Amino acid sequence: MYVFLNGQIIKEEDAKISITDLSYQFGYGLFETILCREGIPLFIEGHYKRLSHSARDIGMTFPVDLTDIQSWIKQVLSANKLTSARIKVIVSKRLEDKFNILIMTSNIGTLPASYSLICKTLIRDPKSISFRNKTTSRADSFVAYKEAIENKFNDVLYLNEKNELVECSRANIFLVLEDKIITPSLESGILSGVTRSKILDIAKKEDIHIEEKNVHSLYLNKAQSVFATNAIIGIMPISRIKLNEKEYNYQTHTFITKLKNRYDIEVQEYIRKNKNTPVNISK
Repeated sequence: MYVFLNGQIIKEEDAKISITDLSYQFGYGLFETILCREGIPLFIEGHYKRLSHSARDIGMTFPVDLTDIQSWIKQVLSANKLTSARIKVIVSKRLEDKFNILIMTSNIGTLPASYSLICKTLIRDPKSISFRNKTTSRADSFVAYKEAIENKFNDVLYLNEKNELVECSRANIFLVLEDKIITPSLESGILSGVTRSKILDIAKKEDIHIEEKNVHSLYLNKAQSVFATNAIIGIMPISRIKLNEKEYNYQTHTFITKLKNRYDIEVQEYIRKNKNTPVNISK
């Protein structure tokens, strides 16, 4: 596979960064994972906004324009002869006040019809910049996700010290009750997901009430359905959640189907809108 690194398209095995890179030394870097369909990086404006905000939050000067990233993504897709792909953009800083910008791509693969989750308690500061931003300091998430996969689950669902749901290692979580949907608030220390924000907007348009609040694990027993969201899976129904020795099983509520259908429509509208938008790839 080919990657973009600091202005060049090179083979993955030839990509090298300085040992002074602060992401390598301290996890002081940022990343975004973006889904590309038909050569279009979906909702890239939201990803760029979060990347820029996170850079300010961790005190990192951010020297990249949105059009730069769009251009570089197109170059990587072209080099790998891909139109639909998972894109990872990594921005990290070197000691000498220079930056490394790496863009990698991979095939999406086939997604399952639903996910299963296993719960894990993770005590962390909800105000920590490492969690409220998409930093490269993700060892907890990597280990928890790896353990979940090894135990035949699709992801882990974090609980805090108050036994409240927080988020998955790679997704935000939503619970469908009888007449509304609830989801952990940003004050819980969760990542402000781009797809999460999109779902909140869609719900308003569709007159579906979503409440952002502290969500105790007892709600798992009250929920009629559960779903997770991120840029790659979109809206993913959850069919099973294991919490200690208890297992909860769920069906897909009509709320989920309605949100998913509307989300798919917005994806197609976004692709049509941006399909013929020229991007300068000379940089």
